[in-house]
Amino acid sequence: MNTPLPPMKYASVLVIRCFKKVEHFADWITGAAGPVFVFLCWVLIGGGGFAFFDVVARDLSYLGLLVLSPLLTLVPLNMYGQYYLVTHVPPGYPAPKASGKEDKDIKWTMAMPWSVWSGEKWGFTKRERPLTSGGVLGSWGGDEGPGETGRRVRRCRKCDGPKPERTHHCSVCKRCVLQMDHHCPWINGCVGLYNQRHFVLFMVWLSLGCWSVCGLGYRRFINTFSYRAEWKAYTPKIGFTLVYVLCIAIGVAVPVLASWHLYMVSKGETSIESHDNAYMEKRAQQEGLIYLNPYDLGRRRNLELFFNLGSGGYSPYTLLFPLVIPPASNGWAFPRRPLPTTTAKIPTSSLHAPELAEGLLAARTHGDHAEDGLSGYVMGDDGSLTDDDEGGGGWMD
Repeated sequence: MNTPLPPMKYASVLVIRCFKKVEHFADWITGAAGPVFVFLCWVLIGGGGFAFFDVVARDLSYLGLLVLSPLLTLVPLNMYGQYYLVTHVPPGYPAPKASGKEDKDIKWTMAMPWSVWSGEKWGFTKRERPLTSGGVLGSWGGDEGPGETGRRVRRCRKCDGPKPERTHHCSVCKRCVLQMDHHCPWINGCVGLYNQRHFVLFMVWLSLGCWSVCGLGYRRFINTFSYRAEWKAYTPKIGFTLVYVLCIAIGVAVPVLASWHLYMVSKGETSIESHDNAYMEKRAQQEGLIYLNPYDLGRRRNLELFFNLGSGGYSPYTLLFPLVIPPASNGWAFPRRPLPTTTAKIPTSSLHAPELAEGLLAARTHGDHAEDGLSGYVMGDDGSLTDDDEGGGGWMD
């Protein structure tokens, strides 16, 4: 015989179930509206580009066109090219679809040197990675090498697939995503390992495009308010006015978002990990410890690994063209920083935060970490803090 729940407990369970229903409905709406957002984005950037060349570029002198030719060429090439790539290159998945059907976009994650989107097609070849100690480049998953992680791969509680480090389950896509950053309705998919580079570069080039319209089109924008001003363009005055105002709004919002993503990249973390790391750092301070992000190899090296540039990567000139550059990692192993060999001048005590235990245990056992476990540092690299079912990572605090 089932014992009836107390009124307060029954009410709390009912509220949680209602929130779950609302969350599932919001996920469904996000997924269903994705194609609409992509179509709207193409209309906006396409209409803005047409209005710029129709209204602004036609008034430029031959000398002005010559001087601004790099800007007038690279900005639209990358703005449209990077958006096409970010909507077509999958973020990367640790396992195929549960339905057994092959992913139609899996070809984008494979090496295709003959493709027009490939860097090798245009002469950008990958440089050889020099033999460097782990303290400079970081060790790949411990001492095993880039093909192994040296840790047990967990299984996702939702899709029951493998869940490597830095992998999270997307409730909209209904599957796990490698190095997931977030789900973006404007690309109708997740931003992850394989397409985050295109996502960041698209925001950068879109910002440059908006600033170009605002800077070069200011005089024509003023003319839209004058009935006597000569207007030879096909774009109506009200149309260019709307485009200009929209470029001002996007030219303020998107650069802020792009700067924030570049800041997180420079710290070696994703949007999800930034919440976890902030939470872990706070808890570590309460325990008298110093928390370290295991994937933070220094700002410059973090940016090089993200864009796959520098030693072992591609030429920095690949940033100027919409090319499919493979990530530096395979999504199953990532270079990690070692714990400092010196002891932090912080008194440590018994831990009251259980989520710090794994990082402290790693400090005691891993060969590339501090041996004593009482160095005052803790590295939370087990990937279990963010709970894909309930939030976690301080989200509810």
